[in-house]
Amino acid sequence: MQTRTRDGLVLLLAGVLLGGGLAWLLGRRQEAPPAAPRALDAVPAGALLVATLDLPALRASPAFAPFLREEREIPGLGKVRDVCGFDPLAALTEVAVAIPAAGESGDFGLAASGAVQDEALLACASKVIKARGGQPVVSTIGSFRAVRDSSAEGHGEIAVRPGGPILLGGGAYLRAMIDAADGRAPAVGATDAHDEIAREVGEGAARVTVVLTPEQRAELGRELAASGAGRSPAASIRSGGAGVALGPEIAVHGVVLCDAEAPCAALGAELRAARDARAEDFATRLIGFGAVLERVAIAAEGKALHARVKLSAEEAGVLVDRLASLRGLRQPAQPPSPALPPARDGGDARGWPHGDAAAPPPDAVIAPRQRREDAGAPPPDAATAPRQRVTPDGGAR
Repeated sequence: MQTRTRDGLVLLLAGVLLGGGLAWLLGRRQEAPPAAPRALDAVPAGALLVATLDLPALRASPAFAPFLREEREIPGLGKVRDVCGFDPLAALTEVAVAIPAAGESGDFGLAASGAVQDEALLACASKVIKARGGQPVVSTIGSFRAVRDSSAEGHGEIAVRPGGPILLGGGAYLRAMIDAADGRAPAVGATDAHDEIAREVGEGAARVTVVLTPEQRAELGRELAASGAGRSPAASIRSGGAGVALGPEIAVHGVVLCDAEAPCAALGAELRAARDARAEDFATRLIGFGAVLERVAIAAEGKALHARVKLSAEEAGVLVDRLASLRGLRQPAQPPSPALPPARDGGDARGWPHGDAAAPPPDAVIAPRQRREDAGAPPPDAATAPRQRVTPDGGAR
């Protein structure tokens, strides 16, 4: 075999092997499972508000983990795990909540992604509906299966597909979410407005963005004008957002985007004044937010207004717990009542006799207590004379 022929065969063999290797790799890439769906992929374009939660990051945070570890309950039925046999939220990784800019008042949608047990979730939802006296109906919408209570139309329904996401919404908005997830309609990620404010806020374990439509901005302008604040810099707001980044320190970053630099700077001055006033408020300081507000840095940067503050994990945990208690998310145990002084003359601990006829006159409850120096000295027999009791006929004994 000539050298030239041999070299040609070697090159041909190498080409075949290389081509086959590339084809195998491409085939493996095509066979690779598709990326897990994101919750945001099911949020339709045109949302007024979009909020996202990174659940693994929040579960790893000492400040937020207690809220996610608590046993969840279905009102009137008991713990979710006992009712369903599993906790559908335990394996979720991302949650997105959206409020549409247009639609019925009260419309909202929730999308969640993660390790989804679609059949078990539908069975659980049907069980809950039956336990409440409803009639569960399962239907197919696009690539999703949905369950709703046919006896309570308009109260929302749950939809899920194998691999997720899980969708919760009502009526037309749930169907818009399904269309977005199936690719038949644009999702919020396909629009620039929410992406713009999200980039300014930055990454975070929790993030919320709000984008005003032209109609909403016009309505805001009319409301400000009607209240005598027609020249308020708030009329220039286009969008806003806030995010919470977790780490050794917890960083909170809020952003407002304006349509011009001057009103953005004026808005910053108003917010700094409001921050200072609120930080000095007694109630704010009492619950521990005064010191945090004093550290909030507010600065305008062109058409963007930024507010930033950092907290230690311990400080954030205390504030989150207090805020949750104030909002009723937690019901703190009631401390035992302090011991009351013994009752006198058969009355209660305040010295008032028992019985309807012995109730104190109205002014005894609402009249301010006299100061000792204003009340004058007690009569000499006040210390030794027994207290008279009032009888039902108005006499004394």
